[in-house]
Amino acid sequence: MKQAKEKDPYKMTTGQMLAWNGRGVSIAANVVVLTYLTFYCTNMLGLPAALTGTLLLVSKVFDGFTDLVAGFIIEKTNTRFGKARPYEFSIIGVWLCTILLYSCPDFGTTGKCIWVFVMYTFVNSIFATFLSSAETVYLARAFKYEEDRIKLASVSGILVMLFCTIVSMVFPILMGELGTSKGGWTTIASIFAIPLLLLGITRFFFVKEKVEVDAEAASNLTVSDFLEGLKSNKYIYLLFFVSLLTFIVSNMGNAVGTYYFEYIVGDVKKMSVIGMLGLVTPVALMFCPLILRKISTSQMILIGGIVGAVGCVIKGFAGTNMVILIIGNLLATLSVLPLSYFAALIVIDIMDYHECKTGKRVEAVFGSIYGLSSKLGAGLASGLVGLVMGMSGFDGMAAVQSDEAIHTIISLYSWIPAVLMAITSVLMMFFDLEKKLPQMKEEYQKKKTMTDCE
Repeated sequence: MKQAKEKDPYKMTTGQMLAWNGRGVSIAANVVVLTYLTFYCTNMLGLPAALTGTLLLVSKVFDGFTDLVAGFIIEKTNTRFGKARPYEFSIIGVWLCTILLYSCPDFGTTGKCIWVFVMYTFVNSIFATFLSSAETVYLARAFKYEEDRIKLASVSGILVMLFCTIVSMVFPILMGELGTSKGGWTTIASIFAIPLLLLGITRFFFVKEKVEVDAEAASNLTVSDFLEGLKSNKYIYLLFFVSLLTFIVSNMGNAVGTYYFEYIVGDVKKMSVIGMLGLVTPVALMFCPLILRKISTSQMILIGGIVGAVGCVIKGFAGTNMVILIIGNLLATLSVLPLSYFAALIVIDIMDYHECKTGKRVEAVFGSIYGLSSKLGAGLASGLVGLVMGMSGFDGMAAVQSDEAIHTIISLYSWIPAVLMAITSVLMMFFDLEKKLPQMKEEYQKKKTMTDCE
């Protein structure tokens, strides 16, 4: 039996597992790099915080359109390389535009705004959109077995957190050394972009789409078919809003964290200590497959919301105390792991649920909706930080900030995220798909068998 298992062409190999994670590491690191964009715009380009926040928020309007468009494009894709695999080359555009984003010429205020808006939109609304929309489709077609997908998600989480931790530790140090000039920011972006671009493209060359899906269920999909299914699919909405709020909190911590350590703690380089907390999370991810044998993925996400809310409250009382800051940030970091690395399993369940209910196989569109939530959360975090801080009177060119601005920074770093994380736990109480799906699959297969016999 062992020999037969080893010959199974659908069984994931170690090489495939490592190659798959190359792009995940690359795009996750890019998200970390982009969390410093608000600080770059206000303190290096001299753009007002409120204007910067508005630019990033407006850019996200395109995501609502391009994500769904990308989903339908991928849904109709059929090449010799597969359905989702060809879109892996979008990682090249992500990093090239990131370098250009942090290389804004001195065009004046209007020119700078246009440059930042266009480059940021290209990174998120075009290139990252195709990557995120294709992600779950690629996963479902590359790896057949649920245990392989869980293992892949756990290992992916470990590697992603390790690399993101390195970026979170190194970026503030480089920012302190090189971030005093515009050319220095270009250098910083290039230091991360070049190796991560090469790492990000490995998935295409080493992981093929091997798993076949029901061709009849996946063909002839129309917009009306998808919209009809959405009317009775509450689970994609629940996942969307939980993911949106979670990624707002996660990215808000990084975006406003720079300001917190600059103006509250008094030393932005100490932020690298918080970045080191990522070294603890891979250990936690090693236990996730064992935990998932006891509880469902949705229950893990629910518990994560509670842990995150507690961690953010702790940060609210920290002030300059690094020990309390470390404890609060550790809990906040651990809280987002279930959603960040196991949500793809829920998306695949939603695909199966939709097929069982409608007889139509929708893949990329559901993946694009989840991808939209993560990217929209990242953009809203940066945008909201800029808008709220601008309303509080924050001035990036001023040596001393007002009391209102200081209180706003603290609230964005702790109290507001605490409320959002509590809401995610409440929403996940209504997510019962994992209980219903096994029976639905069994009934659907019986129905298909009867139809085929007729």
